[in-house]
Amino acid sequence: MIFRINDGQGHRQARIAARNGPQALALFWRRRGRRILAESLPDPDPIVTLRRNFDMARIRPDTAELPLPEPASARPSSHPTPRRPRAPRPAREPADTGQNDLFAAPPPTAPPPRRQVTHLDAESLQLARIHYRGLQASDPADSYLYHITTEENAEAILRDGISISRRHPLLLTERGGVPYWLALLADDDDTGTADVAVLRMKRFMIDDLIEDDPDSTRSSGSPGYFLTGNT
Repeated sequence: MIFRINDGQGHRQARIAARNGPQALALFWRRRGRRILAESLPDPDPIVTLRRNFDMARIRPDTAELPLPEPASARPSSHPTPRRPRAPRPAREPADTGQNDLFAAPPPTAPPPRRQVTHLDAESLQLARIHYRGLQASDPADSYLYHITTEENAEAILRDGISISRRHPLLLTERGGVPYWLALLADDDDTGTADVAVLRMKRFMIDDLIEDDPDSTRSSGSPGYFLTGNT
């Protein structure tokens, strides 16, 4: 993936090929640091370098007449002192560092595939209609997720269950978000408060089948979700 690096004024500084944004920034600053270091160092003078090499290769007069070392046969022989054999050292056991051997450990197993569901019946979800008059936006989250709909849709869901589709996901909210959606339906000219129903279902039954809905979360001030079934 190609990332474009801009300065504070929006001018392009570089185009970096990387797998993600942090890696692109790290490569950019690494190249910038090398460039700054190369510009700060002085360029080597080729003439001075050549003279230094000649001076090192030239033999100085005061060292030209040094006597050569005597051959080994001319030196006085001396009987070397016999050395005592060293006792073998006991083998040390490897220290326990408390870390597992990565090469000896079995390879990690791949996570199980996420389940895909297109229909859920009301009994397995513990689906039920609730009275919403006492619900408030300050209510804490509980073990349920809530769906606000019309009386007709609520009767169909309680009878036939929930048909799940990614193209038409079911909007869910937590307990504190119910009053917000009730107020929106009350302001609708086609839907009155008498035609509104609130259904709740066990969260742990669908926790792996929902996705975050940032738009409804931002507008209602309470976490919102889409029931997609991973389809």
